[in-house]
Amino acid sequence: NDHQTDKATHSFEITVPEGKVAVANALPAGDPETSDGWTTWYWDAPDLQATYLTTASVGDFDLRETYYSSSGVPIIDAVDTKLSEDRLNTTNNSLALQDDMIDFFESLFGDHPFNSFGAIVDNDSVGYALETQTRPVYSGVAREGTVAHELAHQWFGNAVSPERWHSIWLNEGWATYAEWLWNEDQRDETAQEAYNGWYNDHDATSDYWEFQIGDPGPHGLFNEQVYDRGAATLHALRVEVGDEAFFAGSRLWLERYNDSAGTSEDFQAVFEEVTGEDLEWFFQIWLWDPVKPPATWTL
Repeated sequence: NDHQTDKATHSFEITVPEGKVAVANALPAGDPETSDGWTTWYWDAPDLQATYLTTASVGDFDLRETYYSSSGVPIIDAVDTKLSEDRLNTTNNSLALQDDMIDFFESLFGDHPFNSFGAIVDNDSVGYALETQTRPVYSGVAREGTVAHELAHQWFGNAVSPERWHSIWLNEGWATYAEWLWNEDQRDETAQEAYNGWYNDHDATSDYWEFQIGDPGPHGLFNEQVYDRGAATLHALRVEVGDEAFFAGSRLWLERYNDSAGTSEDFQAVFEEVTGEDLEWFFQIWLWDPVKPPATWTL
Protein backbone atom coordinates (compact mmCIF):
# COMPACT_ATOMS: atom_id res chain seq x y z
CA ASN A 1 0.00 0.00 0.00
CA ASP A 2 1.70 3.17 -1.22
CA HIS A 3 0.89 5.27 1.83
CA GLN A 4 3.09 6.37 4.72
CA THR A 5 0.61 5.11 7.33
CA ASP A 6 1.06 1.54 6.06
CA LYS A 7 4.76 0.80 6.55
CA ALA A 8 6.44 -2.51 5.78
CA THR A 9 9.76 -4.31 5.82
CA HIS A 10 11.51 -4.69 2.46
CA SER A 11 13.91 -7.12 0.85
CA PHE A 12 15.61 -6.71 -2.52
CA GLU A 13 16.95 -8.99 -5.22
CA ILE A 14 18.17 -6.83 -8.08
CA THR A 15 19.75 -8.29 -11.22
CA VAL A 16 21.81 -5.92 -13.38
CA PRO A 17 24.39 -6.19 -16.17
CA GLU A 18 27.74 -7.38 -14.83
CA GLY A 19 29.87 -4.42 -13.79
CA LYS A 20 26.95 -2.34 -12.56
CA VAL A 21 26.21 -1.94 -8.84
CA ALA A 22 22.71 -2.11 -7.34
CA VAL A 23 22.21 -0.31 -4.02
CA ALA A 24 19.10 -0.36 -1.85
CA ASN A 25 18.05 0.36 1.71
CA ALA A 26 19.75 -0.89 4.86
CA LEU A 27 22.28 -3.76 4.73
CA PRO A 28 23.51 -6.36 2.22
CA ALA A 29 21.77 -9.72 2.58
CA GLY A 30 24.63 -11.71 1.10
CA ASP A 31 27.35 -11.35 -1.50
CA PRO A 32 26.40 -10.43 -5.07
CA GLU A 33 26.23 -13.39 -7.46
CA THR A 34 27.33 -13.22 -11.11
CA SER A 35 26.32 -15.59 -13.89
CA ASP A 36 26.16 -15.28 -17.71
CA GLY A 37 26.98 -11.57 -17.71
CA TRP A 38 24.46 -10.60 -15.01
CA THR A 39 24.95 -9.84 -11.32
CA THR A 40 22.29 -10.15 -8.63
CA TRP A 41 22.57 -7.93 -5.57
CA TYR A 42 20.77 -8.65 -2.29
CA TRP A 43 19.69 -6.10 0.33
CA ASP A 44 17.47 -6.37 3.40
CA ALA A 45 15.62 -3.59 5.24
CA PRO A 46 14.03 -5.14 8.36
CA ASP A 47 12.85 -1.84 9.84
CA LEU A 48 9.40 -0.60 8.92
CA GLN A 49 9.44 2.01 6.18
CA ALA A 50 7.03 3.83 3.90
CA THR A 51 7.17 2.87 0.24
CA TYR A 52 8.22 6.37 -0.88
CA LEU A 53 11.36 5.97 1.22
CA THR A 54 12.38 2.79 -0.60
CA THR A 55 15.15 2.93 -3.19
CA ALA A 56 16.81 0.69 -5.74
CA SER A 57 19.62 2.58 -7.45
CA VAL A 58 21.70 1.06 -10.24
CA GLY A 59 24.85 2.64 -11.61
CA ASP A 60 28.62 2.88 -11.71
CA PHE A 61 29.01 3.16 -7.96
CA ASP A 62 32.03 2.81 -5.75
CA LEU A 63 30.41 0.78 -2.98
CA ARG A 64 32.65 1.70 -0.10
CA GLU A 65 33.67 -0.36 2.88
CA THR A 66 31.32 -0.20 5.85
CA TYR A 67 32.34 1.97 8.79
CA TYR A 68 30.59 2.78 12.05
CA SER A 69 29.39 5.66 14.20
CA SER A 70 30.47 5.80 17.84
CA SER A 71 27.17 4.17 18.80
CA GLY A 72 27.73 1.33 16.34
CA VAL A 73 25.50 2.36 13.41
CA PRO A 74 26.97 0.81 10.24
CA ILE A 75 27.44 3.36 7.44
CA ILE A 76 27.57 2.30 3.78
CA ASP A 77 28.23 4.84 1.01
CA ALA A 78 27.82 4.36 -2.74
CA VAL A 79 29.47 7.14 -4.75
CA ASP A 80 29.29 7.46 -8.53
CA THR A 81 32.70 6.92 -10.11
CA LYS A 82 31.94 9.62 -12.70
CA LEU A 83 31.76 12.57 -10.28
CA SER A 84 34.03 15.49 -11.16
CA GLU A 85 37.06 16.03 -8.93
CA ASP A 86 35.52 19.08 -7.25
CA ARG A 87 32.23 17.34 -6.56
CA LEU A 88 34.00 14.23 -5.35
CA ASN A 89 36.10 16.25 -2.89
CA THR A 90 33.03 18.06 -1.55
CA THR A 91 31.15 14.77 -1.29
CA ASN A 92 33.98 13.00 0.51
CA ASN A 93 34.38 15.84 3.01
CA SER A 94 30.65 15.86 3.70
CA LEU A 95 30.23 12.11 4.01
CA ALA A 96 33.19 11.97 6.39
CA LEU A 97 31.01 13.87 8.88
CA GLN A 98 28.16 11.35 8.91
CA ASP A 99 29.37 9.50 12.00
CA ASP A 100 29.79 12.77 13.93
CA MET A 101 26.34 13.91 12.80
CA ILE A 102 24.78 10.66 14.00
CA ASP A 103 26.43 11.10 17.40
CA PHE A 104 25.22 14.71 17.62
CA PHE A 105 21.61 14.01 16.65
CA GLU A 106 21.49 10.97 18.92
CA SER A 107 22.48 13.24 21.82
CA LEU A 108 19.42 15.40 21.07
CA PHE A 109 16.80 12.96 19.79
CA GLY A 110 17.76 9.50 21.02
CA ASP A 111 19.18 6.50 19.22
CA HIS A 112 19.36 6.45 15.45
CA PRO A 113 16.04 4.79 14.57
CA PHE A 114 17.24 2.24 11.99
CA ASN A 115 19.85 -0.47 11.61
CA SER A 116 22.17 1.50 9.28
CA PHE A 117 22.83 4.72 7.41
CA GLY A 118 24.86 5.95 4.45
CA ALA A 119 24.52 7.64 1.09
CA ILE A 120 23.97 7.19 -2.61
CA VAL A 121 25.62 9.98 -4.60
CA ASP A 122 24.67 9.80 -8.26
CA ASN A 123 26.21 11.74 -11.13
CA ASP A 124 22.87 13.02 -12.38
CA SER A 125 21.01 16.30 -12.85
CA VAL A 126 17.89 15.62 -10.78
CA GLY A 127 18.82 18.60 -8.62
CA TYR A 128 17.59 17.50 -5.20
CA ALA A 129 18.30 15.02 -2.43
CA LEU A 130 15.79 12.53 -1.01
CA GLU A 131 15.70 11.04 2.49
CA THR A 132 15.33 7.44 1.34
CA GLN A 133 15.41 5.42 4.54
CA THR A 134 18.90 4.57 5.82
CA ARG A 135 20.48 5.62 2.52
CA PRO A 136 19.60 9.11 1.21
CA VAL A 137 20.12 9.86 -2.46
CA TYR A 138 22.10 12.97 -3.48
CA SER A 139 22.09 14.41 -6.97
CA GLY A 140 25.54 15.26 -8.31
CA VAL A 141 27.16 16.13 -5.00
CA ALA A 142 26.61 15.66 -1.25
CA ARG A 143 27.03 18.89 0.70
CA GLU A 144 27.40 19.08 4.47
CA GLY A 145 24.16 20.90 5.19
CA THR A 146 22.19 18.58 2.94
CA VAL A 147 23.70 15.50 4.59
CA ALA A 148 22.67 16.84 8.01
CA HIS A 149 19.19 17.56 6.64
CA GLU A 150 18.69 14.07 5.20
CA LEU A 151 20.09 12.39 8.31
CA ALA A 152 17.66 14.32 10.51
CA HIS A 153 14.84 13.04 8.32
CA GLN A 154 15.58 9.53 9.56
CA TRP A 155 13.97 10.61 12.84
CA PHE A 156 11.58 13.23 11.48
CA GLY A 157 9.72 11.99 8.44
CA ASN A 158 10.99 8.42 8.26
CA ALA A 159 10.65 6.93 11.76
CA VAL A 160 7.74 9.30 12.40
CA SER A 161 5.92 10.17 9.18
CA PRO A 162 3.13 12.67 8.48
CA GLU A 163 -0.22 10.95 8.75
CA ARG A 164 -1.56 13.48 6.25
CA TRP A 165 0.62 15.39 3.82
CA HIS A 166 -0.60 18.76 5.04
CA SER A 167 1.58 18.12 8.11
CA ILE A 168 4.74 17.92 5.98
CA TRP A 169 6.22 20.89 7.84
CA LEU A 170 6.97 18.33 10.56
CA ASN A 171 9.29 16.64 8.05
CA GLU A 172 10.94 19.58 6.36
CA GLY A 173 10.80 22.06 9.20
CA TRP A 174 12.50 19.59 11.54
CA ALA A 175 15.17 18.64 9.00
CA THR A 176 15.91 22.31 8.35
CA TYR A 177 16.00 23.09 12.07
CA ALA A 178 18.41 20.20 12.55
CA GLU A 179 20.71 21.95 10.06
CA TRP A 180 20.54 25.06 12.25
CA LEU A 181 21.40 22.97 15.32
CA TRP A 182 24.30 21.26 13.54
CA ASN A 183 25.67 24.62 12.39
CA GLU A 184 25.37 25.95 15.93
CA ASP A 185 27.38 22.98 17.21
CA GLN A 186 30.05 23.29 14.52
CA ARG A 187 30.30 27.02 13.88
CA ASP A 188 29.75 30.45 15.39
CA GLU A 189 26.17 31.00 14.14
CA THR A 190 23.60 30.02 16.75
CA ALA A 191 20.13 28.72 15.97
CA GLN A 192 18.80 31.99 17.37
CA GLU A 193 20.92 33.95 14.91
CA ALA A 194 19.68 31.76 12.07
CA TYR A 195 16.13 32.44 13.22
CA ASN A 196 16.74 36.19 13.46
CA GLY A 197 18.25 36.22 9.97
CA TRP A 198 15.21 34.39 8.60
CA TYR A 199 12.78 36.67 10.44
CA ASN A 200 14.42 39.88 9.23
CA ASP A 201 14.73 38.67 5.64
CA HIS A 202 11.07 39.24 4.82
CA ASP A 203 9.23 42.53 5.30
CA ALA A 204 5.83 42.37 7.00
CA THR A 205 4.15 43.43 3.75
CA SER A 206 5.65 40.53 1.79
CA ASP A 207 3.26 37.93 0.38
CA TYR A 208 5.71 35.39 1.83
CA TRP A 209 3.61 35.48 5.01
CA GLU A 210 0.32 34.63 3.28
CA PHE A 211 1.34 31.01 2.84
CA GLN A 212 -0.07 28.70 5.56
CA ILE A 213 2.37 25.91 6.39
CA GLY A 214 -0.34 24.09 8.38
CA ASP A 215 -1.97 23.14 5.07
CA PRO A 216 0.26 23.99 2.10
CA GLY A 217 -1.99 22.30 -0.44
CA PRO A 218 -0.88 19.70 -3.01
CA HIS A 219 1.10 22.25 -5.05
CA GLY A 220 2.78 23.87 -2.04
CA LEU A 221 4.20 20.84 -0.25
CA PHE A 222 7.78 21.86 -1.02
CA ASN A 223 7.50 25.65 -0.91
CA GLU A 224 10.37 27.33 0.92
CA GLN A 225 8.07 28.38 3.76
CA VAL A 226 7.42 24.72 4.64
CA TYR A 227 11.15 24.39 5.27
CA ASP A 228 12.14 27.79 6.68
CA ARG A 229 9.01 28.86 8.51
CA GLY A 230 8.73 25.25 9.67
CA ALA A 231 12.20 25.50 11.21
CA ALA A 232 11.37 28.89 12.67
CA THR A 233 8.20 27.47 14.22
CA LEU A 234 10.29 24.90 16.04
CA HIS A 235 12.80 27.47 17.24
CA ALA A 236 10.05 29.78 18.44
CA LEU A 237 8.50 26.81 20.28
CA ARG A 238 11.87 26.11 21.88
CA VAL A 239 12.16 29.72 23.04
CA GLU A 240 8.57 29.68 24.29
CA VAL A 241 8.76 26.50 26.39
CA GLY A 242 12.49 26.37 27.20
CA ASP A 243 15.18 23.89 26.20
CA GLU A 244 14.28 21.19 28.73
CA ALA A 245 10.63 20.97 27.70
CA PHE A 246 11.43 21.39 24.01
CA PHE A 247 13.82 18.45 23.79
CA ALA A 248 11.70 16.35 26.17
CA GLY A 249 8.71 16.96 23.91
CA SER A 250 10.75 16.16 20.82
CA ARG A 251 11.83 12.82 22.27
CA LEU A 252 8.31 12.00 23.41
CA TRP A 253 7.02 12.73 19.91
CA LEU A 254 9.58 10.34 18.44
CA GLU A 255 8.93 7.62 21.02
CA ARG A 256 5.15 7.77 20.83
CA TYR A 257 4.88 7.77 17.04
CA ASN A 258 7.93 5.67 16.15
CA ASP A 259 7.30 3.36 13.17
CA SER A 260 4.03 5.21 12.69
CA ALA A 261 2.67 8.59 11.66
CA GLY A 262 1.24 11.69 13.30
CA THR A 263 -0.32 15.06 12.55
CA SER A 264 0.27 18.66 13.54
CA GLU A 265 -2.53 18.26 16.06
CA ASP A 266 -0.77 15.25 17.57
CA PHE A 267 2.47 17.23 17.78
CA GLN A 268 0.70 20.10 19.56
CA ALA A 269 -0.89 17.64 21.99
CA VAL A 270 2.51 16.16 22.88
CA PHE A 271 3.89 19.58 23.77
CA GLU A 272 0.79 20.53 25.72
CA GLU A 273 1.23 17.30 27.68
CA VAL A 274 4.90 18.03 28.40
CA THR A 275 4.39 21.67 29.35
CA GLY A 276 0.94 21.51 30.90
CA GLU A 277 0.06 24.59 28.81
CA ASP A 278 -2.58 25.36 26.19
CA LEU A 279 -0.53 26.05 23.06
CA GLU A 280 -3.40 26.54 20.62
CA TRP A 281 -2.58 30.25 20.33
CA PHE A 282 1.06 29.48 19.47
CA PHE A 283 0.31 27.00 16.69
CA GLN A 284 -2.44 29.27 15.34
CA ILE A 285 0.13 32.04 14.86
CA TRP A 286 2.79 29.85 13.33
CA LEU A 287 0.86 27.38 11.20
CA TRP A 288 -2.21 29.32 10.15
CA ASP A 289 -2.12 33.11 10.52
CA PRO A 290 -1.29 34.63 7.09
CA VAL A 291 0.78 37.46 8.62
CA LYS A 292 4.29 37.89 9.93
CA PRO A 293 4.52 36.58 13.52
CA PRO A 294 5.26 39.18 16.20
CA ALA A 295 8.87 39.83 17.12
CA THR A 296 8.35 38.07 20.49
CA TRP A 297 10.83 35.29 19.68
CA THR A 298 13.49 37.51 18.01
CA LEU A 299 15.91 37.77 20.93
